[in-house]
Amino acid sequence: MKRVGSQHPPEYTARAVGVGLAWAFTPLVGAQMVTVFLTWLIARRFKWDFSLIVSAAWTWITNVATLVPSYYLFYVTGEFLLGRDGHTTGYHSFARQYETEAAATATSWWDSVLGFADMMTSWGQSMLVGCIPYAIFFGFVGYKLSLIFVVRHRTAKKERQAQRRKRRLEAVKDTVASTLEARGKRDYGPVHNEQ
Repeated sequence: MKRVGSQHPPEYTARAVGVGLAWAFTPLVGAQMVTVFLTWLIARRFKWDFSLIVSAAWTWITNVATLVPSYYLFYVTGEFLLGRDGHTTGYHSFARQYETEAAATATSWWDSVLGFADMMTSWGQSMLVGCIPYAIFFGFVGYKLSLIFVVRHRTAKKERQAQRRKRRLEAVKDTVASTLEARGKRDYGPVHNEQ
């Protein structure tokens, strides 16, 4: 990951982090890498390129392990933004309901897709509205922080390389000087020494 984007400007990597985090904070867990790929294809058409690898890696922040808590966060936030915050259920009842629906639809891939569609019709509006502030916030903060990090990292790398070159040059100078001292003065004869 260190070498990705090294020949590109710092914004190239920062945009990738921003896009990856923005898609990470959506209720599309499992399809986020596909959405990043589609975003990458569209962005390239408008000369707004970013690293696909870095962006896809940042979508892994929300994953199967964090799915239920992130869905609940999106749901509660969406209910609040839609003015229905009195209707939210507690986290444990939300998690039980999600696990019940997920277990009922886990028989085949198509049943899982239908179960996801059913979940999106019941909680989907709240989750889609609720994810927007997080996607914007984390996408923007991720962009800014990674831009600062990449610029500092590259500056520090250049300074380290310059110091290494300086030390090598000094070592070569010291070696040459000590070699010349070890040789001592040569006697080229009376005529040559006078000249």
